[in-house]
Amino acid sequence: MSQPFPKYIENRLTAEKGVSRVKTLVENEFGWIFRPTPLEHDFGIDGYIDIVNDGHYFTGKSIAVQIKTGDSFFKQPTSNGWKYNGEIKHLNYYLNLAHPVLIIIVDLSLGKTFWVEFDTDKITRAGSAWTIVIENNQILHNSFKTILYNLPGFEVDYLPQLEYQWQLDTQIQESGIVLIGVDKSQVLSLDFSAFTSLLKKLTANDEMIEKCKGKLSFVIYGYEEDPRELYEIEEVRKWAKAVIPVFKYWGYFLNMERHLSKLTGLVVLQLCSVDIKIIGPNPEKTGMHIEPDVEQTISLLKLLFEWLNEFSDKYNIPEEITMERTKSISRLLVGYPE
Repeated sequence: MSQPFPKYIENRLTAEKGVSRVKTLVENEFGWIFRPTPLEHDFGIDGYIDIVNDGHYFTGKSIAVQIKTGDSFFKQPTSNGWKYNGEIKHLNYYLNLAHPVLIIIVDLSLGKTFWVEFDTDKITRAGSAWTIVIENNQILHNSFKTILYNLPGFEVDYLPQLEYQWQLDTQIQESGIVLIGVDKSQVLSLDFSAFTSLLKKLTANDEMIEKCKGKLSFVIYGYEEDPRELYEIEEVRKWAKAVIPVFKYWGYFLNMERHLSKLTGLVVLQLCSVDIKIIGPNPEKTGMHIEPDVEQTISLLKLLFEWLNEFSDKYNIPEEITMERTKSISRLLVGYPE
């Protein structure tokens, strides 16, 4: 005769007892927090151990755990423990997790819990599965607290670094110009990290955007002993062409003042990214008289204007500021009057 009630599956009860035991050990032995995974979200991880430091502060570090409970997981003894067989489908899942993974087996009859860190160097193929040895001396106990504490890596106090960054933000807002130095090693390695990081900072909020208009410039150094002009050095030209689309919003942030324009910023980008025709010695000043390629300069102008308009639309820059920046770009690159 069928029963008119749902049946509680014994295996599920056993599994829940194992999870409950691990939770008790983690919270009583270590003073940490155990967060079980809801059954509907269990894809190979039964819970997470949140590590708490000796000052009773959450560290942000966690360990994922797979818990198996019952006699069946102790039926493959080795010289120093037991073999645990895992499913192939779990391998990529474990390897892509942001946390280290513990495999835990629970012997309810003996009241003991054993663990091993999932490590690809420790697993071997076992037919259609993989296997790892869980040693009988690795009991989930306070004696292993330091080892487990260090598994996710040490926590870092980021506040001093953040305080420095916030001070830097204030200096950037209050300074008259923000000058980036690009050294030869950055040129050779096509390193644009200074520009990508700065762009995030300059566009962090409306106040920063407003106060940093026209403040940015940069210089390339490390070529002081090279007799050639920067625009004659192929590696510099390669760097300049590559950095232009990385930062994009030169038109808004670059300083356009005349006394800076010859050696820094936008003019450097122009001279190092378009073809240059050398006319001859400059009769009025030292150096050579040169002419940047007109068509390539116009193409550069169009890009700068396009990105400036994109920036203005994205951050609701007033039209009069956009027009002022447009005129400044034109004056520097092609000599248009303001």
